[in-house]
Amino acid sequence: MVHPDDREYLRWSEGFAVRRRRERERTGKVRIEPAALSIISAAAEFGVRSLLARHFELGDRRILRYQDPELGDHLRSRYRFRELDAVAFSHGHPSAVFEFKLSGLGSASAVNRAARQLRSAAEMIRQGYGHQPKVAVVLIHAGEGHPDLGKPGGRYGVRHHHTQRLHLQQWPEMPIPCLIFSMREAVEEARRIGHEVDHALEKRAAREGKHGIRQGRPLLPRLPLGEVLSAVSWMAKELVQAVGQVARKLTPRRRPAHAHHRRRRRRRGGRGHRPGRPHGHTRSPNEY
Repeated sequence: MVHPDDREYLRWSEGFAVRRRRERERTGKVRIEPAALSIISAAAEFGVRSLLARHFELGDRRILRYQDPELGDHLRSRYRFRELDAVAFSHGHPSAVFEFKLSGLGSASAVNRAARQLRSAAEMIRQGYGHQPKVAVVLIHAGEGHPDLGKPGGRYGVRHHHTQRLHLQQWPEMPIPCLIFSMREAVEEARRIGHEVDHALEKRAAREGKHGIRQGRPLLPRLPLGEVLSAVSWMAKELVQAVGQVARKLTPRRRPAHAHHRRRRRRRGGRGHRPGRPHGHTRSPNEY
């Protein structure tokens, strides 16, 4: 575990940002203006860390430095980094790991994704320090009403716990504890510890939700509604005609049930009969 101002971590994060920018330019992705909730999330996370510090001993070392043997990092003496949202320490060792999720709806998928990430981080800490830390999901709820945490069972099930009742010795392994803080509570705590948060930005974040408003060049040109409907109807007509032609070619023709076989009529007069000769006519000597 290293501090966020670690030189090697700062160099790695700068290189990561450059690679992301080059990838976005290469693929031609449209940059989306960040939502108000995403802008205000940094202050909300500071406020939640301050609230958690009242009950847990949080440390400044929350950057996990590791090596991936499958990618050959140990052969090249190369390190990778993973930023953790909050880490509690006990006797100098990480004892609990917190993963923050900011959501306007409190969707169960976001909470389960946080639980999966926590399991992975806890396993990495166990390999480095020799013990398994406790894990807990922290949901910063920006919506109204009660958030949806999903079913408590399953591999990554979570259940709501109160911070005052959550003691490290009685920390449940399963389901994973989930601590819920409101956006207003987190922002007020951030203001109390010295962060400036615009009230208009706070209201806009609550109104827009997590995804915000996309403000970029549209990927497809805008077409009049009448032209779009006309093109769709023409394509549907052509498709129906093509399907009908294929069906007529593939379907075998059947004779009707009432049809009977007609006998081939024999020509009148036999082989020597010539058309146009009257019946009973005898040949003249000149005809032989």
